[in-house]
Amino acid sequence: MVTSRAPRMPTRMGPVCHQRRCRTLRRGRCEPEQSGRRHSTRQTAFSTEPRRSRSGFSVAGRAAPPARRRPPARVEGALMGNAPPGGATAVARTDSEAEGLFGQIMMDPTIEDPYSGYREIRHRAPALLTSNGTLVLTTHAECDAALRHRALGKGNEIQTFRLRPIPEDDLRELMDRLERSMSFANPPDHSRLRRVVSSAFTHRHIESLRPAVTERVDALLDGLLAEPGADFMAGFARPLPLGVVGDLLGIPEEDRGGFGVQVAAQAAMVEPSADADTLARAITAESELAAYFTALLARKRERPADDLLSRLASPRSAETLDEAEMVSTALLLLGAGIETTGHLLGNTLHTLLRHPGELARLRRDPALIPGAVEEVLRFDSPVQFDARTVLEPVTVAGADLEPGQTVTLLLGSANYDPGRFPDPETFDVTRTDNPHLSFAAGIHFCLGAGLARLEVAVFLRRLLERTRSVELADEPQRRPSFGLRGLERMPVILRP
Repeated sequence: MVTSRAPRMPTRMGPVCHQRRCRTLRRGRCEPEQSGRRHSTRQTAFSTEPRRSRSGFSVAGRAAPPARRRPPARVEGALMGNAPPGGATAVARTDSEAEGLFGQIMMDPTIEDPYSGYREIRHRAPALLTSNGTLVLTTHAECDAALRHRALGKGNEIQTFRLRPIPEDDLRELMDRLERSMSFANPPDHSRLRRVVSSAFTHRHIESLRPAVTERVDALLDGLLAEPGADFMAGFARPLPLGVVGDLLGIPEEDRGGFGVQVAAQAAMVEPSADADTLARAITAESELAAYFTALLARKRERPADDLLSRLASPRSAETLDEAEMVSTALLLLGAGIETTGHLLGNTLHTLLRHPGELARLRRDPALIPGAVEEVLRFDSPVQFDARTVLEPVTVAGADLEPGQTVTLLLGSANYDPGRFPDPETFDVTRTDNPHLSFAAGIHFCLGAGLARLEVAVFLRRLLERTRSVELADEPQRRPSFGLRGLERMPVILRP
């Protein structure tokens, strides 16, 4: 079991291939005996005594495998020499103070500034091995590599629900839906599920939505302009993505009234600190939404239209997806499209109001708007962390991991990594080299990223065109959630 004490000195050394020119190695499948290539080796420390996590899986400190066995895949991040200039090499280690700080951040739903905590964890243990065998990654290079590696996939996120205070009948129904969701699927199921809906999120199709998005933005801005001191979150940030995603899916306008409340309640399931009552409300909301989509899909089969739900309900999709997968896909698109984008809209305005010089810059030069959207995503992303499950033996940041272990990726920390982003704590709308990880990376890169970017960019452009000033009417209230970082309320005054 990995403890919070400093690891013992190694008693055995084993060779590890690290030839970056090997194409198969870059994919984590280097097999020198088959490739016919010669590889240089370096020495990596292994303990002769295997250590066990609480889950029973061995972690860093495992004895080197016999030479005849296929070596574990290696996640090529900073450890493999791929860190950008100035980036620190992340080597997995234990650190009780860093682990305690990590726990505090994850379990504080109202934390105002997680970024100073991330900075301390990166300094003490950029790749942190916790006492329960979880590996926590904090640097950009390691998080980016982990998101893209085939040996790390989905799995444990679903199983954690079994450890939470959920009645057995509700848990069974919830697990059945989650196991059919694209969010928690690995190839080939993930590829199959994503393929059915991906055409609705191409650049061409997203651009075709611009006029409708602009119309909705203007209508909502009308309301804010007419009511100084109105709540931006209730009057704009939530209804805009609800309208856009509702149109995309084909949800009748008259059915959308309570969706905002239900989706917000449902989103609490991803909150690490959610109590039994909060989880009960979340599961009830998801069950009601699932029942609604089941009925709506049946109506779409009888009367198909030009929308995404009709495509899901079509006979062609039925050859690929079963009914439960269709419902889970609809739930995913609704929840991600409304909650994440709504928080992004709120974080965008809040960040700009806290940096009036950058807001003035955008007024002078609206061509900076696309870059400003990316900088907000880096600077204060709604999605602060992600997780992966080890699917096959793999070495990450020097730690040998076994199937079933969890790797937690602190994306908010990776976005502030000074090894990748110069002056990361400065909000700069002119930043150009900005490969943030707020939409993840690899096969689970956010399907709706283009739509979210469009909504925020159109909002900023129309806001700047239609107002001469924007200011806070009162202090914003943060939403009690770390899983989705955002605001509950933000009263604003818009002056035309």
